[in-house]
Amino acid sequence: MAVKSKTFLRRAEREDLDTVVSWMEDPDFTQFLYGDPARSPRQIRETIVQMLGRSAGQTVPGALYLVIDSEEHGPIGMLSLQNISWRNRACTLDLYIGQKHLRNRLVAAVAFVRAMEYCFEELNLHRVGAFIYAFNERSWRILEKSGAVRELVLPKHVARDGQLHDVYGYGLLRSEFEAFKAKHARSIENLISSTVDDRRASETAPEILS
Repeated sequence: MAVKSKTFLRRAEREDLDTVVSWMEDPDFTQFLYGDPARSPRQIRETIVQMLGRSAGQTVPGALYLVIDSEEHGPIGMLSLQNISWRNRACTLDLYIGQKHLRNRLVAAVAFVRAMEYCFEELNLHRVGAFIYAFNERSWRILEKSGAVRELVLPKHVARDGQLHDVYGYGLLRSEFEAFKAKHARSIENLISSTVDDRRASETAPEILS
C-alpha cells in the first residue's frame, strides 16, 4: 500500500498548461529531455496541448501524462508513461522535476517512488523501462538503488553542449521494486511522509540513497 504524503500524482489538466510551458522554456529543464526539444514557444504550447488532450473514445491509452504535485509547492514536475502495453504489462517512463530549486536527489527519490507505486500498484504493470543520459548521474543512481538493472548502453547517442553522451537503458520489474520497498520500508516511509523543502533537501540523504 502506498504511503500517504504531501507529494502525489494526478492527471494533467488544461489548467497546468502555463506551468508546463514555463518548464519547457527553461534550458536547464530541457537539458534532460529525451529527444529534441520544441524550438519555439508556439511549438512548445502545441506539444503540451497534445500531451494534455483527452480522447473520449480512447479507453485504452498508449501513453499517460501525470503531474507530480505537492501540497506545499504546487506542481513540481511531470511524469510521462510511454509505450504502454497492457497485454505485456510494461511501459517506459520519463520523470522530470520542473521547479528549479527542487531539482535535488531527495525530491527526485520521492517522485520516483510515487511513480513506481502508480505503475505497479495502480496500473498493475509488470515492468518499467527508462532511458537516462549518462551525465544525469542523480537519476540513474536512484534507479540502481531501487534494484533497476542497466540493460544496455547506447554509446555517443545524444548531443548536449557540443558533446556526445552515452544513454543508459534500465529495466525494473515489479518484484524488484517490491523487494526494494520491503528492505527499506522504514526509510521510504520517513522520506515520503515528510514535507520535502529546501532545508530538508540540503540535509544528508537517507541510507537508501547514499
